[in-house]
Amino acid sequence: MRGTNLFPDNWIYVHEPKVKVARIQNYTNWSPEMTPDAKNSCLGMEYFCFEGDELWNSSDQDLMALARRELDSLRLVRSADVIDGTVIRVPKAYPVYDDTYRRGIAGVREFLKTVPNLQTVGRNGMHRYNNQDHSMLTAVLAARNILGGKCDIWDLHTDSDYLEEGEGLSDNELQSLEDSQPRIPEPYRTARTG
Repeated sequence: MRGTNLFPDNWIYVHEPKVKVARIQNYTNWSPEMTPDAKNSCLGMEYFCFEGDELWNSSDQDLMALARRELDSLRLVRSADVIDGTVIRVPKAYPVYDDTYRRGIAGVREFLKTVPNLQTVGRNGMHRYNNQDHSMLTAVLAARNILGGKCDIWDLHTDSDYLEEGEGLSDNELQSLEDSQPRIPEPYRTARTG
């Protein structure tokens, strides 16, 4: 997209019934290095669907046109400011809990103990319907484990009201992790007009 500071968040959930997009990632706000040109921004339009349904089977061109229209409709980006795009279909992006998933996860965890220096992270790596902050935190801690750390990622939680029970991180530990990460751009301070 042409322009920067499109919105201040890393991602936003969309609850507008007139559009199909469910979440919009602002990769530039995760890290400026995720956008090849500092004058532009990189967004991800996420559409939730099932393999084989009408949305899944839409052509890449139709999906790109839909994303442009919806960005314009939401007044986040004018469709004329969309430079390029790519469609990536991700099968089984969300874990589905059924009545046997705990037994399956227990078997996977037992097997993984036999593989030295293997770290699994995120929703698909851990078959957990967790939030993105938790997924990113498991990745950071896994990298530290590879360098000699001793965090049990499977027993990690940062908000016991939301995630599974397990080992928590103190506010100081979370602040230390945050301080070790690259800075995102300054927050957007003025209202965007369309």
